[in-house]
Amino acid sequence: MASSVYSRSGRDDVTIKTKALVIREYIVGESDKYVTLFTKDLGKIQALAPKAKKYSGGLATGTQLFVYGEFMLTQYKDTYRLLSVDILDMFHDLRKDLFCLTYSSYIVEFVAAVTEEALVQEELLLLTLITLKNLSQEEKRLRLVRRIFELRALSLLGFMPQIKKCVDCEVFLTETEQTTYDFHVEAGGILCSNCQKHYIHTLKISYGTLYTLRYIMATPVERLFKFEVSEQVLKELEHISEDYRSYYIDKSFKTLDFISKLHQLEKK
Repeated sequence: MASSVYSRSGRDDVTIKTKALVIREYIVGESDKYVTLFTKDLGKIQALAPKAKKYSGGLATGTQLFVYGEFMLTQYKDTYRLLSVDILDMFHDLRKDLFCLTYSSYIVEFVAAVTEEALVQEELLLLTLITLKNLSQEEKRLRLVRRIFELRALSLLGFMPQIKKCVDCEVFLTETEQTTYDFHVEAGGILCSNCQKHYIHTLKISYGTLYTLRYIMATPVERLFKFEVSEQVLKELEHISEDYRSYYIDKSFKTLDFISKLHQLEKK
């Protein structure tokens, strides 16, 4: 991160250049905007973009949702002011399809909700950018990309499930393609056949789903989305991800309600 210090009106301001993704925007007054930036060097910050609503170019373009670029800001204490944006990617394709737009809106809403101010989370930023690049207009693919993102993001946030051995007795799992496994959300992972008797409400998953979970947790993020799954595995991933996210991230997401309505309308 390049930065310099200069004096203006008797106070010290720091000039900062950092790569960032716009994950939220809202209007202030008649012409200004506040943007939430998920930055590489500073974590999540709020920045004032003066006159960004008033003009069609410049900061107006660079402060739209999903814009990824190099942002030049000034910082005074905990206050950031946006000077300029060098746009690297606007993710135009996300706006061409309502499903893509809604899923991508959920991704950035999730990030905005789970990140803390000024906490650097470079891996999560990279995951978010690669996720946005991999969203497509195909419904099944959207569902899979969403669940891969959620599960990997939860692991980066410290909620990595135990999927190599029993979360209770720590015995390594017997692995065959015919075996069915018990995943328990509250316990935080897979239970062996002996320990699962002591729990209720376990999620039954196939070996294919267990293998997919391991791939999601361990694969370098650049290769994370380069696979497909059967409808059965996808449905099991959806059940795990939904329950796991709801249990460990106690937040509601407006975009999820809209995603549900879109899928309901599609089926009619």
